[in-house]
Amino acid sequence: MLDEHVSKADILIKKCKMAEPDYIELCAVGSMLHSYYNGIENILLIISKNIDEMSFSSSKWHSELLNAMFEKNNKHPAVFSDELKTALTNYMNFRHFFRHSYGYSLQWEKAAPLFLGIQENWDKVKSALQNFISEKVTQSDDFVYN
Repeated sequence: MLDEHVSKADILIKKCKMAEPDYIELCAVGSMLHSYYNGIENILLIISKNIDEMSFSSSKWHSELLNAMFEKNNKHPAVFSDELKTALTNYMNFRHFFRHSYGYSLQWEKAAPLFLGIQENWDKVKSALQNFISEKVTQSDDFVYN
């Protein structure tokens, strides 16, 4: 699903590379970035619940979940290398901002690096997830990805 989401963003990415988005386009950018990080977070929740058998309930659970994916534990290696930490934290922070703000407060200057880099980021995230799944399946026959 994230492949399709990122692929559909390409039309707007091309337009935004040629000219700064207007208000409606900027709202669409915000929505796409919000959905993108939600998709990543949903994958991380599956890992956390099904492999780590952990859930997060504090007010900072989004950050705790993301940070946990950069740490190895007794059940698996780290899901992500530190190379992705800043970028994924920025996507998470943008998602939080978007959820709790109004469209008129969006700023292209802040959204642009995330939106224009979404395909590159997804390629890295997807590769890390595929490597994690490959390593986890090799380590354990009881792992089921659904």
